[in-house]
Amino acid sequence: MKRISKRIAKITIKRTTDDSPDTSYLGEYSNRAESDYAIDREHSLDCQSVEHNHAETVETLERVLQYLDSQRTAEGDNPDSIYWEPLDDAIGLIADTQSEAQECDCSGGDMERNEYRYFNPCWENYKGESPADIRKYVRQDYERMERLNRGDWVYLGIRADAEIIVDGVSQEISSGGLWGVESDSDRAYLSEIDGEQLAELREQLRGLGFGTRAISTAFRNVEHAE
Repeated sequence: MKRISKRIAKITIKRTTDDSPDTSYLGEYSNRAESDYAIDREHSLDCQSVEHNHAETVETLERVLQYLDSQRTAEGDNPDSIYWEPLDDAIGLIADTQSEAQECDCSGGDMERNEYRYFNPCWENYKGESPADIRKYVRQDYERMERLNRGDWVYLGIRADAEIIVDGVSQEISSGGLWGVESDSDRAYLSEIDGEQLAELREQLRGLGFGTRAISTAFRNVEHAE
């Protein structure tokens, strides 16, 4: 029986762009706000027209209005009252201030032409946190999504490949690979994934009948391909 000739020609760690990552854990863009934590991209994050930015001020002024209205109502039964006009003026001033507090004071947000207006974050990730903290965290998620769209970082797929030669025919063996890895992850974490993929590839080569010495020799010079 003819003996099969085989050898490991090359070991490579490949990092490729993941073109269809699952970003739902950050959130999704839409033309409709789906929660109180939705981000209106037509305005800047700190624009006073955004409800959560003016809500406290408007509520405070509303309580003042209610008090002034009650005083005006009480004075309305007194034909000799000298407070009608001052109360009416105060009510008008507070009402105007309340309206002004809800007006846009920004030069626009991140939304470009033909883009979705809202970003609906996955705020459920932060259940149990205070509303202020939830809003802070979903802003961070939105900003990260925007950086992804700008290409500041990408998702990667990482796998280990072995080129083997069997009876003169070149073949490629690959580890299962890990996808959805953030390219700006800590270098130690990326190296850990490389190691896991190489370990998986070692097992596959053993399963194909390659010995420990042949595998160890091949793994001394691992190439990297982006």
